[in-house]
Parts: sequence; structure tokens; C-alpha cells
Amino acid sequence: MQESAEVRDAMVRFFDRLSAGDVASFDDVVAQHPGVVVIGTAPGEWVRDRDRLRDGFEAEGARVEPADPVGYREGNLGWGVDEPTFFFPGDVSVNARVTGILLREEDRWRLVHMHVSVGVPDDDVMDLQRKWGR
Repeated sequence: MQESAEVRDAMVRFFDRLSAGDVASFDDVVAQHPGVVVIGTAPGEWVRDRDRLRDGFEAEGARVEPADPVGYREGNLGWGVDEPTFFFPGDVSVNARVTGILLREEDRWRLVHMHVSVGVPDDDVMDLQRKWGR
């Protein structure tokens, strides 16, 4: 395993193209692999359908600002981590944690998996679970 500026840069490019709403770049930054999945912070936000993933690039006004991304690689597999801020319309921002797995396809690093989480104290999570009857 080695630190990789290329993998880090590919994650930053994904954030940049998502923030720009650049639907045309979707296939350049997201792998063609059938196992592509993005797991978001909302219940049920587990997206495998390529068209639904592409729709995320069309969300108006949403943008991601990387904090201090780091990338690693081993052969054609890479992973990156960051604590970016997501900005949404209406002056709403969310500090998040992101893990991305990238695959080297056709001489380019592309996202194959992303997991976004938000740090919430365990007591708050347990209270919500009880509220939701889980």
C-alpha cells in the first residue's frame, strides 16, 4: 500500500464535477463496474442504479468542498478519505466523513464506491432509533 496523489486527485475531481453539476463528466469519474454503489447519510440512501447516481450530478445548488483528502493505492485499487463539507441551498452545510474506493479503468481512476457519514453522538443515534421503533 502506498499513498497516492493520483487517487486523492481523482476524489477531488469527483467532488468538483459533482459540485459543478457536470453530468457530461459522470462517466469519466464514476466506474463502469456493475458493483458501483454510493451509501449516503439518509435512511435508505443506498444507490446502485446508474441513472439514479447520475441524477445526483443534476442536483442544483449542492456542492462539496474537500477538507484534507488523502489517497492510497495497491495496484489498480485505490481508496481515499476526507472530511468534506457539503453545502446545500438555503444556507445549509453539513460536515461529513467520506470514504471512497476507486478503480483504475482505462488509465483513469474512477469511483466504484463511496460511503458518506455524519458524526452524530451515540446517545443521539440511540434516541432516534428508539423514536423510530428500532
